[in-house]
Amino acid sequence: MAYETLTLDHAAEGVARLTLNRPKAGNAMNAKMCEELARATIELDEDRDLRALLLTASGEKMFCAGGDLKVMHDAGAGGGALVKHMTTGLHAAISRLARMRAPVVAAVRGFAAGGGFSLLCGCDLVIAGASSKFTMAYTRAGLSPDGSS
Repeated sequence: MAYETLTLDHAAEGVARLTLNRPKAGNAMNAKMCEELARATIELDEDRDLRALLLTASGEKMFCAGGDLKVMHDAGAGGGALVKHMTTGLHAAISRLARMRAPVVAAVRGFAAGGGFSLLCGCDLVIAGASSKFTMAYTRAGLSPDGSS
């Protein structure tokens, strides 16, 4: 299946790699990424040959900046509906990661903020580089925490 904001590679021996791929936006989640995360995690969960999943992100500085605040701001009066749509996909993805038969390992470089941090909470193991920083960041943006955080 093709994705715009993610890459999904099925390697040999039943290992897959799911990569957040919006590095110019700090891998921040927009509606498309949230939809694709839900779809990809369902696809992976249904793969009976999957023995392990590695969750990674493109870029060096940000694993995931959380929700794309610019996209939310630009939505104007439709921002509430957009956030509901985004959290539906994000929560579905986190649920699939947490319940996946195969172990899910995340490899983190840089910042994991807000929804990106929450995404990691659905993993079985998180390996973080020395540059990694974790923050909820919701209240600094005037938002209430979500993503199972």
